[in-house]
Amino acid sequence: MKISLTDIVMQYPGTRALDAVSANFRTDEVHGLIGENGAGKSTLMSVLSGSQRPTSGQISLNGRELALRSPRDAMLNGIALVSQEGSLVSSLSGAENIMLGEEPRHAGSVIRRNHLNQQAAKLLETWFPGIGIDLGAQVGSLPMADQKVIEIVRALRGDVRLLILDEPTATLPSREKERLWSIIRSLPQRGVGVVLISHFLSEIFALSNRITVLRDGRHVGTLNASDVSEDHLVDLMLRRTGGQTSDEQVTTRDALGTEVLAVTNWRVGRIAIPAFTLRAGEIVGLIGLTGSGHFGFARSLHNPAGVLSGTIAINGKPASLGGPRDMQRSGIALVPDHRMENALIGEWDLRENLSMVHPEHGSRGLGILSMTKENAETARIFKLLNVKAHSPRQLLSSLSGGNKQKISIGKWLYGARDRYRVMVFIEPTEGVDIGAKKEIYAEMRRLAATGMGIIIASSDLLEIEQVTDRVIPFVAGKPGAEITRNDFSEAAFIAAMSGGSQ
Repeated sequence: MKISLTDIVMQYPGTRALDAVSANFRTDEVHGLIGENGAGKSTLMSVLSGSQRPTSGQISLNGRELALRSPRDAMLNGIALVSQEGSLVSSLSGAENIMLGEEPRHAGSVIRRNHLNQQAAKLLETWFPGIGIDLGAQVGSLPMADQKVIEIVRALRGDVRLLILDEPTATLPSREKERLWSIIRSLPQRGVGVVLISHFLSEIFALSNRITVLRDGRHVGTLNASDVSEDHLVDLMLRRTGGQTSDEQVTTRDALGTEVLAVTNWRVGRIAIPAFTLRAGEIVGLIGLTGSGHFGFARSLHNPAGVLSGTIAINGKPASLGGPRDMQRSGIALVPDHRMENALIGEWDLRENLSMVHPEHGSRGLGILSMTKENAETARIFKLLNVKAHSPRQLLSSLSGGNKQKISIGKWLYGARDRYRVMVFIEPTEGVDIGAKKEIYAEMRRLAATGMGIIIASSDLLEIEQVTDRVIPFVAGKPGAEITRNDFSEAAFIAAMSGGSQ
């Protein structure tokens, strides 16, 4: 079976998100789809999955034209989408999520619980035998890899022949990625083609038979994975006018400013920090294995509600250990991980998301908002962070992952004007492609150059190596000896995280 898209155009006011894109996808392959955030990948897949109707163009199945007016139309034609952000109901069980919308009922009303559980278990065993997920548990309590499998099983519930996976492993630890990779590889062998969107080029190469590259809403090329190198793909993705192709190199900042953060005898849960300091203009990385405490420490700097003891001074002034608002007023901002759960609201537009931290900036007094002021500040953030959007009124849910992350950063810059002395980033490029990563790294460097202190807690060791000035490894809730830039290497990081020495 072959599904073809021909001359697909998606026009928004002032923006052409897709410009006559043509591509075809088969049921006997994993087809990688890559491009910078904003290149049109998610828009193209929303057209293929029936979520959006294109301005013009044609979709056909084995030569027969399709009219996909809704995701249900797409499902009826064998096409299903598993989105990057996820769509599970965390309070329901795994079985209830798998059967959501098609629950077996008595006389059309009362759900037949036993039958529902049996059907869900049968679907799981049919598609992924022996995988061993507790379908009776609330899905929110399950590991992220199990949640992604449940989403895939639900998508495969009908007669699906083409499955679109949008960043399926973006939030998974490496050992859980391997299991999902095996699942993805197995699907074409069972007659289900996969369209794989991923910012991990290693993942694209490991899984794909063919790879399609989009750039600025246009189809750049479709190549056999075996015939192309990673460097070639990066060049196809990022080639621009104006000579913006070279990486921005990290330059060590020898002349750092005064101390902007000082933490002493900090205890939160089992995490114990005797002392930690951060200077103006400095970027410090926090690394560690899962559960080592680096993420917990980073979060506690913005929300110290669970801190058992310790003191904190921001810009030389002691701060009280209150809640996030108190720390915000003292000068600490937090860009968290899992942006759609912890930072953004998909049903709000971009202006509303950007203004949520400092809504007073758009006020003209007496509680009345000035749309002129809000739109002007939104436009400033769009330009500063290169947000690819056609309007401040565009819904956040319609943006690519990288642009959503830019909005998550931008809401702290909207109306702030040098308000913050410390900015904490947790997994700052989670679900973000190589082009947007570079832009986010450049923004971190720009903020540091203005005198802000930056903390990055990340599981991406290459990211830490590229961006930071020094690194604090965490082991069993305690910080180890810092690693300075001259000693950076993946081997040194791994040895320090595991409690050894390099």
